[in-house]
Amino acid sequence: MLTIKQYANGRYFDEVNKKYITKEDLAKLFAKKTKVKIISSKDGRDITKTTISHASKPQKTEKKTTKRQNVLKKWMEDNKKWIRDNMDERINKILSAMNLATKEQVKKLTAGMDALNDKVNELEKNQAKRAKEMERKHIEKIKEMEKIQSHKVQQAEKEQAPEIEDMEVSQETVL
Repeated sequence: MLTIKQYANGRYFDEVNKKYITKEDLAKLFAKKTKVKIISSKDGRDITKTTISHASKPQKTEKKTTKRQNVLKKWMEDNKKWIRDNMDERINKILSAMNLATKEQVKKLTAGMDALNDKVNELEKNQAKRAKEMERKHIEKIKEMEKIQSHKVQQAEKEQAPEIEDMEVSQETVL
């Protein structure tokens, strides 16, 4: 028979093997049907029966505690969602009463402004392209007109050259 001493701090000491054991070790001993005698370190009285009944309770308590924790977690999550939903709704009502834009309205307006800005940027790019194209065409026309003007000047010079020669000849004869 194993003699185990229970101390006030809840620890168990195996006097045969001279070592401390855990509640789980104690439960294993009970499961193996090992003969165990548990005595209180305070007064030396036999507390085997109460310890056996307590050894089986922690497992049930742990299961109940886990279930309670899960129920509590679910309750907290449900309440968080309810609070979020109701707060959003109430904030929107207050903003509406104050004639202020709601979060959704601000998002919609922002999206509309972004779309307009994109269109304005696109129009500015197109306008810059058209201006460059028009400038290029004007430069081509100016060059073409300069060529035409140059050609006319050359033609006029050719046409006036015989007249100038005739004038020169007639001036020579006069002299």
